[in-house]
Amino acid sequence: MFKTGIFSKMSGLSADTLHHYEKMRILIPEYVDGDTGYRYYSAAQLLTINKIIALKDAGFSLREIASILNNENDSSSLTALLEEKALNLEKTLEQETERLKRLYTNIFLIKNGGVPLMNEITVKKTEAVLAASLRRSFHKDFFDEELDKMWASVNDSIEKHKIKRSVPCLMIYHRGWWDFADDEKEESKFLDVETAEPVLKVFDSDDDVQVYRLPAEEKMACVIHQGSFETIGGTFEAFFKWIRENNYTVNGPLREIYHKGDWATDNPEEYITELQVPVK
Repeated sequence: MFKTGIFSKMSGLSADTLHHYEKMRILIPEYVDGDTGYRYYSAAQLLTINKIIALKDAGFSLREIASILNNENDSSSLTALLEEKALNLEKTLEQETERLKRLYTNIFLIKNGGVPLMNEITVKKTEAVLAASLRRSFHKDFFDEELDKMWASVNDSIEKHKIKRSVPCLMIYHRGWWDFADDEKEESKFLDVETAEPVLKVFDSDDDVQVYRLPAEEKMACVIHQGSFETIGGTFEAFFKWIRENNYTVNGPLREIYHKGDWATDNPEEYITELQVPVK
């Protein structure tokens, strides 16, 4: 048996907390000396302390804990209660995580000036977006291979610095598929592109990965392509034809924003990709 002071040190709870738990009938001393009023606790009551801590961490109030402990028949009933609470918390966490993702998406969409209507080409204003980016130039024959390495480098850097991503990710074409003047010229087959992940805070750059703000644009021509990337060429062609016919001039690199891709659906026909290019 241990006096309050010693048991307080053993349990990690203050004497005031032990007295409060006694009043709440959560943890009653094993023995109270009638002459001195000294309270004594047993080593077995350390298990009760563990139960109290587990129940508090699970979100139960002290009144609820008192009721649970006083009506507990065996340890299995308590663990079943905690397991049920854990499952509920896990479900809540999943729901809140999805809610957070939607919030990040909506923040991006506001900065992005919204999403154009399907198959409608519009001109809108966009805000600056903080992004972790990797830019490289390579021959288009190695497109998939190079992009896999670039995305991996950007994501590894973000993970290393424990930075929260915003969404969606995007690519930036400084020289790309849409501006090939002559496919017979070898130099025209080289791409100059960035893979970019919007992030929530600045962090130190790693190797080729840079963190900077994609510039705001007063006039950003944009169009939505729904479907696989195999058919996106037709959207590119119609997009730049519209720009020329409406007397606009391309005034910066093209952005390819992935609103919905293979992480969200197994059907490539459900992919949603936004093409953007600054114009004047």
